[in-house]
Amino acid sequence: MTDMIVYADRLPDVGETIVGNTFSLGFGGKGANQAVMCALLGASVQFVGCLGRDTFGQMTLENLDGYGIDTSAITFTEEAATGAAPIWVDATGENRIIVVPGANNLLDPDDVERVVREVRADVVLTQLELPEQCVAQALRAAKDVGSVSILNPAPMRTVDEEILGLASWLIPNRSELDAIANLLSLEPNPDLGELTSGCAASLGTDLVVTVGADGALVYDRALAMLTAVSAPAATPVDTTGAGDAFVGAFAYAIALGASPASAATFGCACASKSVEAQGTQTSFPRGADLDRLKHTLHVPVGQSHE
Repeated sequence: MTDMIVYADRLPDVGETIVGNTFSLGFGGKGANQAVMCALLGASVQFVGCLGRDTFGQMTLENLDGYGIDTSAITFTEEAATGAAPIWVDATGENRIIVVPGANNLLDPDDVERVVREVRADVVLTQLELPEQCVAQALRAAKDVGSVSILNPAPMRTVDEEILGLASWLIPNRSELDAIANLLSLEPNPDLGELTSGCAASLGTDLVVTVGADGALVYDRALAMLTAVSAPAATPVDTTGAGDAFVGAFAYAIALGASPASAATFGCACASKSVEAQGTQTSFPRGADLDRLKHTLHVPVGQSHE
């Protein structure tokens, strides 16, 4: 996705035109954001996606290449433009986003399955910015080859509940968890812990719920354990992409063998750092900040951070 980001003191009301402060053109898409976070951390990343044969598509390819991401499985189409996302950000750092999937909707599910089976990655990470069949085949193939699979159900929409249950880990935010509970016809429950464990039990998957500045809640079915993880204090400038920073960091940590609670703690730390800068991928921690965060990650003896 190509992000077109406008910063303003406040967001316009219906029918209102206001003057913004700054505009930037950047790279996004939940899958691409999460892949970049993994790559920044030192993971070997293979990306599967579809771009339009346009300027934004070529720019996106070059951007992913620049992070050392393997883009050999990316395909191009002339039938749709590269996906785009207009983003409005107000003075508090809160955002409003409209996603136009474009070429993402033309990704071939068979291409996705083929790559998952060939690569046999430690972790297969997918989202709902792709056709449902692509997600389903990715998750089924991951299970077949023994990969841990993670589904970030965003942007949340009506999907077959079987797909949600195919993932080893499901990582929604609070509003997405409510939508999942509604999809499963569960009784409304204001208790986040009970709602989390209820959704996990119904789907037969492990589950992490991100709750912004309050951190995350981790439900490990094998241990029947619910763990609350706090997020480091941060002064928000732009919250765009923070959820993707969490998911990418969590996937990286799980690939290294970290415990779910440690992986979620690490995800919260990376996400908190990302909200302190403008942009999406450009806000992700780098350099000394990234090194400091990586040294807080607890992994089994013998595992490295690269």
